[in-house]
Amino acid sequence: MRAMARLGFSLKFFFCAVILIPGRNFCASAQADTTVMISQTKVYIVFPSDKYTDKNILVLPGWNFACEDVCLKSNFCSLATNEGFVLVMPDMQKSVYASQVYPETRPDWLKYHTRRWITDTLIPYFQQNFKIFLPNQKNYLLGISTGGRGVALLACYDSTHLFRAGAALSGDFDQTLTPNDNLMKGFYGNYQQFPLRWKGNDNPARNAFLIRIPLYLAHGTQDNIVPYSQSEVFYHELKKYSSLPHQLHLIAGAKHDYVFWASQYSQILLFFNQH
Repeated sequence: MRAMARLGFSLKFFFCAVILIPGRNFCASAQADTTVMISQTKVYIVFPSDKYTDKNILVLPGWNFACEDVCLKSNFCSLATNEGFVLVMPDMQKSVYASQVYPETRPDWLKYHTRRWITDTLIPYFQQNFKIFLPNQKNYLLGISTGGRGVALLACYDSTHLFRAGAALSGDFDQTLTPNDNLMKGFYGNYQQFPLRWKGNDNPARNAFLIRIPLYLAHGTQDNIVPYSQSEVFYHELKKYSSLPHQLHLIAGAKHDYVFWASQYSQILLFFNQH
């Protein structure tokens, strides 16, 4: 599963002068790509050129995706920054956005961040140092593949109402539907032995009643990595519990790739701007 190789790359990053204005961000440089290291983890940031903004997107990558892939393999970053969004892209490596690790978690996976690192370390860092993701700003979530699961879980437990809307592309939302999934087994242990871990707080579909922001879901019907039924089931759970304007887009013939994901970006940005 998620058999996508990490892309080898070499980028020259330019640090820009950030002018801090209460509730807003501004990057004065035309070359606005920046990286910071937080807890020995690279976080890639892209600012819109020469624009004041209070719009931010936290972009969560898929399993073992490079954090810059969304910029290098598609036009998302240019589309989003042209519309005034700041993009924050942490390198989550092989995270499945779990709330914690367990004695049964694979030893070589213990080093990867849980989603608590996002809420307890990443977001406070940007609030304090960049004035990004402040409560009075327009904050959004975007996740691709396993990152879509991360979006759903952050939305479930967004107790401070920090985010206004989210988008999840080709995500997996109910691990009990795929009990032989090696990623889930590697973090939670076997389903038969630890069913509560699989059904509990880390299961987005079973916690859909907690979500208080609209979500944009999209999935290709020819996805051979994550079945589109994952998005379909999650959407129906969302609609059970609220009248929020959630959207589901099942795209005939689309696969688990950047060709499909790029086809959704304009609609996602429109969705964000509406909320």
